[in-house]
Amino acid sequence: MNEYFNQVDDLIYIDAGIEGVYLPDDGRKAEETWTKQEREDHIESGYSGQVVLGLKKEGRIILEPVNGIYPIDPTDAIPPSHNCGSEPYQPQRMIANEFAALQICTMMNELFASGSIISHYINFNARNGNSRAEEAEALGEMES
Repeated sequence: MNEYFNQVDDLIYIDAGIEGVYLPDDGRKAEETWTKQEREDHIESGYSGQVVLGLKKEGRIILEPVNGIYPIDPTDAIPPSHNCGSEPYQPQRMIANEFAALQICTMMNELFASGSIISHYINFNARNGNSRAEEAEALGEMES
């Protein structure tokens, strides 16, 4: 998607990323053998994520896409081209996915209701219900 964003002149690109749930030894370790720390890491993981709205108009990047905010590392254990929906490497918590969907809906609602972009990106934690938006510079009344 990042390559496509760089190739086209006009695009709104919304990307969501979710932290995977920690499983000791990549899920190969039986739960009854987990250490106290492994159990705590498991319980506390999988709730955070981010939604980034990238904007490009007439070939000019107005809002950096996800790779400009959270650079993609091709050496990551989970490759950038991976489709988490079809082959999850790590389980994801449903509440984190729902939280990401809510943030996407918030961005899209503003686009459709007023033709404007308020938030460039939103970081969230579905466990404690916190979210923090980085506001976009004044981008009201987006032209079609």
